[in-house]
Amino acid sequence: MPNLHAPLPERARLNGVISRAATHALIEHALATSPASQDPFALILFDIDRFKLVNLGFGDSQGDAVLQAVANIGRNCLRSGDTLGHWGGQQFMCVLPHTHAEQAYAMAEKIRKAIDTQPVHVSANVIYVSASFGVAGYPEDGSNTRKLLSATDAALYAAKESGRNRSMLAGKLEHQPYDMGNMLESALREDRMHVAYQPIIDLNTKAVVGEEALARIISDDGRILEAADFIDSARLLQLTHKIDRTVLLQTMQRCVRQLSAGGPAMSHFMNISGNLLRHPLVVQELLDTAMKSCMSCADLIGPVKPLVIEVTERELLGDIPTARALLKPFTDFGLRLALDDFGSGYSSFHYLSEFPFSFLKIEGSLVKRLEDPKVRTIVQGMQRIAEELDLITIVEFVENETIATIARDIGINWAQGYYFSEPLMN
Repeated sequence: MPNLHAPLPERARLNGVISRAATHALIEHALATSPASQDPFALILFDIDRFKLVNLGFGDSQGDAVLQAVANIGRNCLRSGDTLGHWGGQQFMCVLPHTHAEQAYAMAEKIRKAIDTQPVHVSANVIYVSASFGVAGYPEDGSNTRKLLSATDAALYAAKESGRNRSMLAGKLEHQPYDMGNMLESALREDRMHVAYQPIIDLNTKAVVGEEALARIISDDGRILEAADFIDSARLLQLTHKIDRTVLLQTMQRCVRQLSAGGPAMSHFMNISGNLLRHPLVVQELLDTAMKSCMSCADLIGPVKPLVIEVTERELLGDIPTARALLKPFTDFGLRLALDDFGSGYSSFHYLSEFPFSFLKIEGSLVKRLEDPKVRTIVQGMQRIAEELDLITIVEFVENETIATIARDIGINWAQGYYFSEPLMN
């Protein structure tokens, strides 16, 4: 999922457009003065759709010219007193004083249609672009900077997820993501984010060879919430990097404890999101902690580090060079990679040729249907590919002996699921 809230590198100085820092200061000023005057204001965040294709097709210099052209279109649509800021990368933020959210939505639609219908002339090229818009208003969508920007981000993300080239109003989104977001933030602050570990079994020896770390929240009333209950809200509100950080830190501590107590060396699988990869300071903190952990257990772990980073096709974002660069700090450190949910998308096979994966985790819906001869043939093909690439295969969601036996007979190496053990908290 794109990290809409984090600062993006400035590529060009755009005429007539203020910087991200100046835009942020303007929002802070509006928030500081609006409560006394009870004066509403609104934000419009918009993102040029598939801008990377412009860069790839025409080059960075012409990409910068497209940014300037889009900025000009947006500025010409705004009223006197409205402000357009370059939020970073291909994103722009409009600050509209004395404006309710519904009025800002109408303005967003005006800008969107203007961008969609006005071709951009760059040198000898005519380039057509579109943009997606998220709209939020003060005070209805947020009473402070964090909440207001989060609402604007969520609306933009919803616009892109629902097909791009459209505008979404934060107030029209379901309120559940915001409620769950508040619960997530509280759980992280109050140390109520915990990790459950599901054993991974060697199908031939029946030995425990690893475990997967899975996020859990202890709610205010003591209920245990699984990741499926909150992960969509976390993605929408750009909180997955905080969850990843907590899970990775707890798992590294567990690994050290187990080894120090004389436990067997095993592989610890941890999911990471694209959102985490776009927070370099958090990544560096995690790598520093991993280095200290590995140094303290150097005589116990052998040449292969026990931590395994799981990524999915969705999190790789379809951009091979960018994904490779983002994962490089982990691979340079020596952590192994697992491609999760293999078979769930069209690009999975391509990723196998581009990244140094050590493990292949087969998509769960296929595993559940292994008794179907057609599905079994598909998984057999995946296993043959994995063998040729010297990858260890893992099946998840193994819920009965029949599925476990079929997987073993196909040649699958490892397995996890409720047939062996449910995820267990410390």
